[in-house]
Amino acid sequence: MNLQNSNCKKPEEANITAVVLLIHFLMFFLLFLPTHSSADSFEHANSLTVGYEGKGELEFMAPEDLLIGKDGEIIIADHKNNRVQILNSDFTFRKFIRIASSTPGIASLVAKLEMDSDGKPKPKGKAAVTPPTKKSGRGKSDEETASGGILLDRPVGLAFSKDGNLLVSSYGKHCVFVFKYPQGILIDIIGNKGRKQGTFDGPMDIDVSSDGYLAVADSNNRRVQIFSPEGKFHKEIYYKEQTKKAGLRAIAPRGVCWAASGQLLVSYPTFSQVTSWDKEGKLLWRYGSQGSKKGELYEPSFITTTPGDNVLISDSRNHRIVEITSAGVFVKNYPISRGSAPGRLWWPRGLALSTVEESALIVSEQSNNRIQIMRPGKASRILKEARLLTEKDRWDEAMSKIEQVLNLQPDNSEARALLSAILHNFGDKAFQNNEFEKSEVFYRRILLYNPNDPDVSRKLDLIFWAANKGLIMRAVFGIIALIAGLLLYWVVKSSLSRLIFGS
Repeated sequence: MNLQNSNCKKPEEANITAVVLLIHFLMFFLLFLPTHSSADSFEHANSLTVGYEGKGELEFMAPEDLLIGKDGEIIIADHKNNRVQILNSDFTFRKFIRIASSTPGIASLVAKLEMDSDGKPKPKGKAAVTPPTKKSGRGKSDEETASGGILLDRPVGLAFSKDGNLLVSSYGKHCVFVFKYPQGILIDIIGNKGRKQGTFDGPMDIDVSSDGYLAVADSNNRRVQIFSPEGKFHKEIYYKEQTKKAGLRAIAPRGVCWAASGQLLVSYPTFSQVTSWDKEGKLLWRYGSQGSKKGELYEPSFITTTPGDNVLISDSRNHRIVEITSAGVFVKNYPISRGSAPGRLWWPRGLALSTVEESALIVSEQSNNRIQIMRPGKASRILKEARLLTEKDRWDEAMSKIEQVLNLQPDNSEARALLSAILHNFGDKAFQNNEFEKSEVFYRRILLYNPNDPDVSRKLDLIFWAANKGLIMRAVFGIIALIAGLLLYWVVKSSLSRLIFGS
């Protein structure tokens, strides 16, 4: 009997076990499934990835900065491959830029790296340029064997000079190389290793302002150096944090970017901040603290600006892009999940807006060893058109566009906010024209998109009083007349009482 019962329970126990396992599996799946809602989807919805890990054409090893040329070509600092790689605007391979010991005229330029900060030859054994040595377990690459040694050591930052030359910062050689562009011929070297002004230790990003000032994130020297258009040292900037011992310590910069306004934007990964300075080293504003929420960053690196003067930041350790205004005010976090699929980012670094495809954002990904082109989705394009229409006071057309966006993305917060603003505009105009019923319809419609709008209830109250002003006035006058009649009746009655009764 007991045996029979136990046999009867086995299928039930198996079913229970299967259900429990299924529940655990679903919990695990939901826990690790990336969450994307239409409200949080990245504005650039259509993505194309280019490149893989490797040493050949269209292959990268930990790419860093990224620059767009005048013809839309894409220039990438291919960091661990010790080269610059250039792609055409259609993302096909164009050429490499390298420096080798066989490069014509290299000896005279390399001599600059062999000098100390006072312009004297460095002591033997401290030369800045040495051929790569063979490490145990690793032979020289074909490229190293053919060239006799690579000299463009770990490029990081890219910039165009005012006269169109390509500047490349070399973290390993502690200098900035100057190439004739697009030929790729080395024509000059700026700086060498040192701590004095005009020398570098591990330079990272570089940028040139519209009026020719060069900024260098001199990382290991924990400063930013600024040079005049004539190439002379102009200013050094130190950004300091308070230590546990109540002292001040300079922190290392990572990315630099000149804004159209002339302010210099600098990222500090260890402090998870982006700061703004003028050319004389005055701090204008700072943005960020460590984290992943609104107003927070986690190891930001490269920076670029938009045509509207907003600032885009590679929030590297958060694997996302952050947008702020040129005054350091939060605009939007683009919460892209970490990953290798198109539309995901893994340690984003250099970023730039394409000059060929409007609003297309191009990003280099260090851990994915590729670049990614993020094109605006349909809803984003329509929303942009709507914004332009509102700037031209073409409200009816803008409203139609926004309704299209909300059909595609019902939870798009930006579209909802813009539609609310348009409905407020329509409601206010109708109110001013004494079209109170029409005005009320517009205001009540706002509550569908923004139920907590603080102005709607106040405006509905105004409509009530304005629409019923005549009735209210008649009621008030009626009450006043009634009170006056009662007072008159009391006075007349009192007077007659005195006359008749003498009291």
